[in-house]
Amino acid sequence: MELFYVTSNEGKFLEAKALLPELKKLSLELEEMQSLDPVEIAKQKALTATKKTEKKSLIVDDVSLYLEAFDYKLPGPLIKWFLLSLGSKGISDIAEKFKKYRALAVCTLCYVDGNGKTKIFTGKVKGKIVKSAKNSNKSWDYFFLPDGKDKTFAEMSLYEKNKISHRGLAIQKLKRYLGL
Repeated sequence: MELFYVTSNEGKFLEAKALLPELKKLSLELEEMQSLDPVEIAKQKALTATKKTEKKSLIVDDVSLYLEAFDYKLPGPLIKWFLLSLGSKGISDIAEKFKKYRALAVCTLCYVDGNGKTKIFTGKVKGKIVKSAKNSNKSWDYFFLPDGKDKTFAEMSLYEKNKISHRGLAIQKLKRYLGL
């Protein structure tokens, strides 16, 4: 079975491929609907991808980060836009200002099989926001410290991160579903 991971983000693809070596990258420009529902976003992206290609088995993911400072309602799937606007320093400053450092990282993965049927897999990791070692407007790995760990996602090796990350957990669920 050919299995395609739809992303233009090389880092996401390398994380996924380390867990599912049979993955092939499919770089498609997908318009992403704006919603606070990551399942709705992932399904829409997956269905759009199936219309743009003849590939049969596709995977897309959508990542969310929920902050205690916003009662775990935001930024959610809008994290990309928060990062572009505020940078990782701005987001860690929000946690500091409110004195609320807890966060929840979520990966919502949508698999579309050869018959067009979708299946959702979710991985969740609790953690906290720490001072960012680097001010990035593309990644929150620099300031997210998973519970029970002494390294942020950015400080971990790919192997370490994949064992505990939101994406790693979602992909492990997909692997079980596919019998891999």
